[in-house]
Amino acid sequence: MTRHILIAASALLLILQPAAWAANPSGILIIRTTDKSSEAVVAAIKAYVEENKWIYLGDNKVKKGQVTLVKICIPEVGRMVWPIGLQLSALLPCGNLGIYHKDRLTEISALHPRYMNILYPDPALERAGALAAPLLTDMLDAVAK
Repeated sequence: MTRHILIAASALLLILQPAAWAANPSGILIIRTTDKSSEAVVAAIKAYVEENKWIYLGDNKVKKGQVTLVKICIPEVGRMVWPIGLQLSALLPCGNLGIYHKDRLTEISALHPRYMNILYPDPALERAGALAAPLLTDMLDAVAK
C-alpha cells in the first residue's frame, strides 16, 4: 500500500512539476547577470573549469552570434551517473550554458541539475544533482563577479 502511494505521489510530481516550472522558470534555470562581455564570461568559465580540473568541451556562437553556448563537464558527477547506464550521458548536467545580452548586461543561464532526476527518477541521479548544483552555482557566481 505504501509503495503504491509513493508511486502515485511521484507520478503526480512528474505531471505537476513542469507546469510549476513554466509558471516560475527560475526553478529549473539558474541565471546570473554580469556587466562583463560575453567573451570575458567565456574566458572566465574556461579559467574556472581548468582551475577546478573539470573538462571544458567547447563553446559555439549561435543565433548569428547573439548567443554563446558553452559545454563543460564535472567529472565527479559523471562518475555518479554512468554506473546507472551510459545512455544517461545525454542527461549529464555538464553545464550547458547559454551566454547572451539582455538589457545592456550579459546573462548566463544553465539548467538546474535537478532536471536529471525529474526526467529519469533514480536515487543516484538525485544524489548527482545534489552534488552538481552547488558546484555549478559556485562557478556561475564566480564568473559573474
